[in-house]
Amino acid sequence: MLSLDYKKLFIEALKKNTDSPKWNKGDFIGIKTVSNTKVGSVGQAFIESLCDTLSIPYNFPVKENNERLTQSPWDIEIYGVKFELKTATEDTSGSFQFDHLRYHRPYDAVLCLGVTPNELYFRMWSKADVVTGKAGNLVSMEKGANASYKLTKKPSNLFPIVDFEQKIKEFTNQFLTLSQGITKGKKK
Repeated sequence: MLSLDYKKLFIEALKKNTDSPKWNKGDFIGIKTVSNTKVGSVGQAFIESLCDTLSIPYNFPVKENNERLTQSPWDIEIYGVKFELKTATEDTSGSFQFDHLRYHRPYDAVLCLGVTPNELYFRMWSKADVVTGKAGNLVSMEKGANASYKLTKKPSNLFPIVDFEQKIKEFTNQFLTLSQGITKGKKK
């Protein structure tokens, strides 16, 4: 019977398939060691802390459901706008892949947080802009399926995180003003 060193073979496979060297050092490299599902939790915790620090009012919805906690269909509400929050790390081509955007969920807008080894970027789009393609070209996450999409953006298409306070106020004010105008127009 052939004796195989499975560990050695796996370590060799790892060495052949390492991440981009840009992730070997930097302030935010720890994000590469958390599970993919936890990347979103890191982004959520960061945005909540940022809002707290900037004294920006937000709400994070959690409700009881069959003896366990579940999230609502949106992730965070800031200044009255319900956001789906997406967090992505920069890939080898220098882009962010914001995955699992879904049309069928009831949220107002998408807030994307992009993480590079040393910088943070963000941007918001209304759900209408996402659905109509004004936010950018969406690609289905699954061939032949229409439930989950990804949005690809370069850092140059996003804002540096130092602009968060100003940009979130501008976006939410414009969004709510437009929403109120549409609601008033429907009542006539």
